[in-house]
Amino acid sequence: MIRILSNVLDATQLREIDALLPQVAFADGRMTNRESTIKQNLQAPQDDPANERIAMIAREALFRHPELRTFAQPRSLARTTVARYEPGMAYGWHVDEALFPSTPPLRSDLSCTLFLNPPGDYDGGELVMQLGAQELAYKLEPGQALLYPSTTIHQVAPVTRGTRIAAITWLQSWIADAHRRELLVQLEEARARAGTSDPRLTVLLASLRTNLFRMWADT
Repeated sequence: MIRILSNVLDATQLREIDALLPQVAFADGRMTNRESTIKQNLQAPQDDPANERIAMIAREALFRHPELRTFAQPRSLARTTVARYEPGMAYGWHVDEALFPSTPPLRSDLSCTLFLNPPGDYDGGELVMQLGAQELAYKLEPGQALLYPSTTIHQVAPVTRGTRIAAITWLQSWIADAHRRELLVQLEEARARAGTSDPRLTVLLASLRTNLFRMWADT
């Protein structure tokens, strides 16, 4: 289940982030994975004041986004971190960590990349998903995000011109099982399609979705 989320950030939020980005004290991205031989990027330290403000803007926008709430059923969200790729930088094929060392630890059910600068600003730098023998590449507009299962093998292709800037985060869902999350999404779509034409059907679908969520949710 890979989803493009449109209009996560509005024009006002993007302008504020654009003003904050030059203030971010980027450091070697391997500071979060010292042993990595495939991670070649720059990353904002978690205690960087500009990054903290960007993280707050992104967190609030993501939690408000109706599609993210439907598809992810978010229980918690890791602090967003800004990543920067300059010419020659890339992040080779990998899978995201299963647990992040927060308190309590956060299980990564879904990963999210929020694009912060226009795709015309850089060549290369696609976020590439590997699905069996198929590869899907994404370069989204500023304010759009890509939501995908954290179990997905993926990479950031080498940047050959310009600078790629994105904010990355991970979500723990109330529903750990991806197939169950997809069933809840389908039920929500069915309820929306039923509309008000059959009030009893609408109530039954809403009841079914709520009770399955109650049965499956981590508590």
